[in-house]
Amino acid sequence: MPYLTIKQIKGKPYAYLEQSIRIGKQVKKISKYLGPYTKALQVKEDSPEYNAEFLSKQTKLRTTHLLNTISHQFPITTEEIQKLEQMNLQYQHIKSRLHPKNITDLNKRFIANYVFETNALEGNSLTLKNVGEILFEQRISKGKDLREIYDAQNSYQTFLWLQQTKTNINHEFIIKIHSQLMQNIDDRLGYRNIPIILLGKPFTKLSTPETVYEDMTNLLLWYEQHEHTMHPLELAFKFHAQFEQIHPFCDGNGRVGRLLLNYILMKKNYFPIIIRKNSRNQYLKTLEAADRKKYTPLLRFALINYKKTFRNFFEIYYKYAQKEKESKNT
Repeated sequence: MPYLTIKQIKGKPYAYLEQSIRIGKQVKKISKYLGPYTKALQVKEDSPEYNAEFLSKQTKLRTTHLLNTISHQFPITTEEIQKLEQMNLQYQHIKSRLHPKNITDLNKRFIANYVFETNALEGNSLTLKNVGEILFEQRISKGKDLREIYDAQNSYQTFLWLQQTKTNINHEFIIKIHSQLMQNIDDRLGYRNIPIILLGKPFTKLSTPETVYEDMTNLLLWYEQHEHTMHPLELAFKFHAQFEQIHPFCDGNGRVGRLLLNYILMKKNYFPIIIRKNSRNQYLKTLEAADRKKYTPLLRFALINYKKTFRNFFEIYYKYAQKEKESKNT
């Protein structure tokens, strides 16, 4: 948040709005001259006008820093990176300005929608209303499949855990995510030791049981090599695509893969993404293209759905946070 600073210049007081922000390992200061001190007394430090200007300056600084430190592949262009940085700054603004109870409500709403959509992608028939009843009311509608209920509960608890942990991504961490998701559902835990064929895609080449561990090791090495040199959205989706091609578990690969995708984003202080069930066909097609090392469709899909997630879940809260500040200043 910008704060008022008074500087003496040739014995006279002049006012500035300033804000310190961390860019990489450095702390930089953004400043705006307001005029002589007496005139500046009439200025509201937290006005929408100044917040918009400081947001723009922060976005440009962060974009410049990223462009100097990471690589990015089309369609993640300089213009798109700037849009992503602005959305993430607004997301951080939400978390810092809203009442903690409002943040909790937002988080519950987001994860419930995530659970509904990620499980629906795998054929889970629960409605969003069913998911809400299971997670927040401990109420289950008659006739619902027990596996689908455990799916919802396990996915919710695992997402909450991922928001809190700082664990490095390694074999043990990935297997733990899978174990938590499969609790009360499937006891075939750990990397698979049998071949599998995807329904509807019999010719998709997955890792063999003999190469699963080696392929996962290579994926983890790839992640380590690119973690700090590739744009976070590109890093998360390319990791996800490679993970799905390996398909290391007997069941739950899609759900584990999308949780890992979001964990990578959250580790980079980016907001998580929801891939909706009505995007399923396009989602699968982009993954198939990525299997052939054609990543442009996947990255375009990532950009579109990342922006949709912000518009559907966070933008309205950002506007609310701005209005809340305005009301306090009047």
